[in-house]
Amino acid sequence: MNRLKGAHSGERAVVIFGGPSLIAQGFDFASLRDRGFVTFLEAKALTPHLRSTLAPDYYLMLFPEKSKDNGLQQFIFRSFLADFRIDRWLKPECARVATHLRAHFHDYFETWRPQRGPHKRFRWRSDGYLQDSPYDLLRHIPRTRILANRSLIDEHFPHFAYSDRAFWFGQTGDDKQFDLEEYFTPIERDDQVLVRSGRGFLNSAAIALYPLLRFMGFREVFFLGMDMSMLGSLEYAAPYTFKSMLHFRWFFYRTRHVFNANFLANRRFFQRPQSEFEDLRRVWDNPYTRFTRVFDPWKYATPVEGIRTMSVADFLKS
Repeated sequence: MNRLKGAHSGERAVVIFGGPSLIAQGFDFASLRDRGFVTFLEAKALTPHLRSTLAPDYYLMLFPEKSKDNGLQQFIFRSFLADFRIDRWLKPECARVATHLRAHFHDYFETWRPQRGPHKRFRWRSDGYLQDSPYDLLRHIPRTRILANRSLIDEHFPHFAYSDRAFWFGQTGDDKQFDLEEYFTPIERDDQVLVRSGRGFLNSAAIALYPLLRFMGFREVFFLGMDMSMLGSLEYAAPYTFKSMLHFRWFFYRTRHVFNANFLANRRFFQRPQSEFEDLRRVWDNPYTRFTRVFDPWKYATPVEGIRTMSVADFLKS
């Protein structure tokens, strides 16, 4: 990762989070190709739909286990954790995926630590991943570079197939109180780049992303598909895989206890937990990199107060 320090000094980046609003509103990913942006792709946003229209400059494996399955497959895995029969809530073509995974469950998953809670009832087998998962699709975009957490790659992919294009970072176990300047200044030690967050910072997706963007030198970063929802990514999101959003709501209610040990639902059931909104406000107003959320209102996307926002139309003019 230290080879990328300042490599994009003064440039502009786009980070694609894969919120389903991008499908609902027909965003043209190909329009990003010739606009001078450096493009980043969040783990589960690598889907067949996006791969067919855009080869991003960077793919984010901040938590590599997220690359093992796509959004639909993750819903099905969550149903296994909750011992919930998901098939009849899904559209027929998606229900067939659930049937296949159930039949081949032990090929991909193993019992883990059920005594620690239902969210740890099962885990992925080492080196396991599913067809049409982001990890599987990476082979189709060979020029895309990868930003990856080295220790977590070793844990989840001991025979990682893409090391030749990976840039490694690490993460400290620091339990100090969150400090904005320290957060945005990764530690450089023994040829390693280590990111840190600090006690009380709960947004796991942001722990490494924002400081690494600053480390690489970007002056401005735009975020696409940051819906702040728990509906999944792009064409594998709940509006396109469940029979209806009422079916998804019932699934969500029955499986909410397996999201994590301390999950607290937000006011609208599909929103990210409130703590993640609060963490965003702590890091977006900073003196290092200008962040802008590209957002058009949609019924399942949530506005975020206090964050710089522009419409898709204005973004495409910029």
